[in-house]
Amino acid sequence: MDRLTATASTIITGTPSGMNITPTDQQNLAYFGETYVFVIITVVTVITNMIMFCFIIFERKLRSRSNWILASMFCTGIIYGLVYLLPRWVLFFPLKLHLSYACQILPMFGSALTINFNLHVVLVSVDRYCCVLYPYQYHMPRAPIITRYAIVGVWLISLFVAIIPLFTFLIPIIGQCGTQLNSHSFHTYTVVTLFLLFYLPLFILCIVYTRILWIVNIHTQRRKEILSLHQSEPTSIVRRNLRAITHMMILIGLFMAFWLPSTIHYIVLFPKIRIGLDEHDRFISKILRYISLAYPAINPLLYAYFTPIIRSEINRKIRVKAVCS
Repeated sequence: MDRLTATASTIITGTPSGMNITPTDQQNLAYFGETYVFVIITVVTVITNMIMFCFIIFERKLRSRSNWILASMFCTGIIYGLVYLLPRWVLFFPLKLHLSYACQILPMFGSALTINFNLHVVLVSVDRYCCVLYPYQYHMPRAPIITRYAIVGVWLISLFVAIIPLFTFLIPIIGQCGTQLNSHSFHTYTVVTLFLLFYLPLFILCIVYTRILWIVNIHTQRRKEILSLHQSEPTSIVRRNLRAITHMMILIGLFMAFWLPSTIHYIVLFPKIRIGLDEHDRFISKILRYISLAYPAINPLLYAYFTPIIRSEINRKIRVKAVCS
């Protein structure tokens, strides 16, 4: 998932005018082009997540249990930009981090934060699932405590994903970064982690939400049986719940659209990563990397749009600002 850039060892400050561009120069121009892209992704990631995180924290109307999970997710986005994207993809070679312990640590934290995003998506999905299908249990007094424990659990699991290798088979050794990150144990651990904490949760979510939509939209009789448990609920609430399920399916689908191509490509290339990738494989990996790393930048915008209470509060703020101006 996190491969060292091949053009790293040939960095130059620029191409003098009037000189022929050699293959090495072309590699360095490509490297700087990639760096500019990652700078943009990093800046947008930090800004969007910071704005949404502060909006939820400081806006009293948004201090709900569901939004605690979103605030935690946006906090992940801020850390992702400042602690991973910035040092790993922007400052990695200018600061010579490839000659330090960061060379082994940063890829592991990148994988851990990816898992963290995935588990937050699962947590948001479970929260909305329980809110729609089990409204009475959802508002129990112990529910906020359970939510806090779940958020802490997501962070602990993600932290262990990064720490376990660094204290076992991937103990950082300066000068051995390339060898360690190209080891069979490292790639095997990454693949196993992906299957257990990325693919499996998403697969379960897809099954659960597809089943809900199937019951609600197609089997009218079953829908009446489910809604008969909550006969006091007006039609507007039923429609709102159906809309919430649909929106969550869209969010899950977008998350998969951004991340699955990159992770699947990694799985497909797993057998030949150690012997080296050809130019075509490296190009595809680069494009898919751009797509996957860009997700944390637009993630806050997606949840701001598909979360009605946040969207309405943003619209209200905009209208107030417009009137005042």
